[in-house]
Amino acid sequence: MVLPNYEYFLRIAEYGNISKAAESLFISQPSLTKYLQRLETELGVELFERKQQPLKLTYAGVCFYDYVKHISEQEKTLRDKISEIKNKGRAKITIGMALWRANVLLPEFLPGFMQRHPLIQVILKEGSATTLENAIMNEEVDFSIMNLPVTYANVYYEPIIDEHIFMVGSRQSPLVQRLTACQFNGPPRHADIHVFASQPFILAQPGQHITNYVNSMLSRNNVELNCIFRTANVSTAVNLAAANVGFTFVPEIGTHSSYFPMNKVALFTVDSPPLKCTFAAVYKKTRYLSDASQIFIRELKNFCDGLERLC
Repeated sequence: MVLPNYEYFLRIAEYGNISKAAESLFISQPSLTKYLQRLETELGVELFERKQQPLKLTYAGVCFYDYVKHISEQEKTLRDKISEIKNKGRAKITIGMALWRANVLLPEFLPGFMQRHPLIQVILKEGSATTLENAIMNEEVDFSIMNLPVTYANVYYEPIIDEHIFMVGSRQSPLVQRLTACQFNGPPRHADIHVFASQPFILAQPGQHITNYVNSMLSRNNVELNCIFRTANVSTAVNLAAANVGFTFVPEIGTHSSYFPMNKVALFTVDSPPLKCTFAAVYKKTRYLSDASQIFIRELKNFCDGLERLC
């Protein structure tokens, strides 16, 4: 049977064009055409509707695609497991994480992890939530550390920690000084979000998870904020808030960075119950999660559980 070359079939289905599929496989177009003809002859059915461009799968083609895709994923899982056994403890894991979260977590967590597991090599892919989700589905990463929820259904996730989202304001702000009576020690104070409606805000970009959480809170409270600046980097927003450019929002984990300007800002909760988000290790359902990946996730969760909570 022609089945051992099922990657050829998958590539044709992916591109919807035999010439482009052949180019991606580094074989000639006539060779790939002959392969498809032999495969359809052997199966006794047409797999693609030839009259349409790009090529579309027939019903039989869809059934065969699902079957072959499953075999391909199982074969990759088997190769990964065998490789893990052969390497005798040596492993490489690729993780996805937002740039700001990597800046916060990894300098605190990674040195101890690498000391305990010197045979595990960690490769980091940084990007936005959309980039990280696409990396999961395209199997460019073993898993991503990111906020829930995710867009795709074909994933599993293991929660790392539930964290508060705090509003951040400069201690130089007259409003902050009035609300705190210049007493900045202690847990974050609660304040009514309506009090800040006329204040300038530095917000995350549309589509980012923190933006979605904040927008949901604003909608519940029927409040619209005065956004003067947007950035994809939470750390940038926090530093601008510390410089009294405006107010912003930060997940609680962000306050544990040695770079967080705690002595320059005040933290507030502005919703009841307090605004929270969950970040988790997210991976594709068909992805084999190696022992090294499981160790990383477990130890990161233990590390986050051990952090002192602000409220």
